[in-house]
Amino acid sequence: MISLQFGYLVLSLVILYFGAEFALDGAEKIGKFFGLSPLVIGLVIVGFGTSLPEFFVSQISCWEGHPEIALGNIVGSNLANLFLIMGISGLLTELHLSKPEMKEQMVWHLVLTGLLILVLSRPEYNYLSASLLGAFFVTYMAKTYRKMKKDKLSEEPDPNREPLSGMVVLKLLAGFTFLYGGGELLVSSGSQLGKLLGVSEYVISAIFVAFGTSLPELITALLACWKKKDTDLITGNIIGSNIFNVAFVLASLGGYNIALVKSFSTEMMALSAAAVFLLALTLLKRDFFKFSGAAFLASYCGIVYYWIRF
Repeated sequence: MISLQFGYLVLSLVILYFGAEFALDGAEKIGKFFGLSPLVIGLVIVGFGTSLPEFFVSQISCWEGHPEIALGNIVGSNLANLFLIMGISGLLTELHLSKPEMKEQMVWHLVLTGLLILVLSRPEYNYLSASLLGAFFVTYMAKTYRKMKKDKLSEEPDPNREPLSGMVVLKLLAGFTFLYGGGELLVSSGSQLGKLLGVSEYVISAIFVAFGTSLPELITALLACWKKKDTDLITGNIIGSNIFNVAFVLASLGGYNIALVKSFSTEMMALSAAAVFLLALTLLKRDFFKFSGAAFLASYCGIVYYWIRF
């Protein structure tokens, strides 16, 4: 029975991977069609696309009465994005954090981390908590839109720009379908595995489900490193995905009135430390490279050990 549920879990991750690949490819082509910069594509287009697995999994798990999976998925994914994916990326390539626009994004990220600590320290997560995150999301998107509009006006139109095809839209819709189906299977197998192994749904979701829904970010980062693309795409993807996970995905769960019986102090300390460290690098005009990557990767191993041990 355990092997069967584990097989379903692996199958769901494969479905989520292809769903994210299709959605991501379509979203990136749309971004390039509109002439967006690598940072904006990473923050908004790719960040939103790679957060879709978290959105579908969280909505399905709350609807089916497993809010612990939703919370573990969101918190665990943000930790995996920062410490695992950024750690691996920093070992493979130099992430340039000294650019002025990167500093602004790190400030947004730190503020949102503070809001996350605030809403998860209350006894219940409800529409009031969600409204705080929603207000942040609207403000952030309005600011990003103004920047996109400004960048667009300052750029010359590309005469060689390829037109959008119907296949791009179909690929995007197929990606959403795969994400929904994979999310359904993942929530079912994850909750069953937790019961069979005697492990809490939160731990299952924070480690396995979060890793599965963070696969798109990991694949995107590895491909960007391998193809030597602009590293702003990697950093923008990670920061953008974390912002969407909290300000969009978690905010969308406000109507479920989730009782917060678990303490998130360790996870919040880790996220806060990472957010402060990344902002400090941008202020000092330092890049994120080998030593920082190794430190982040080691920290993620410590976090996983904490979840399993305690």
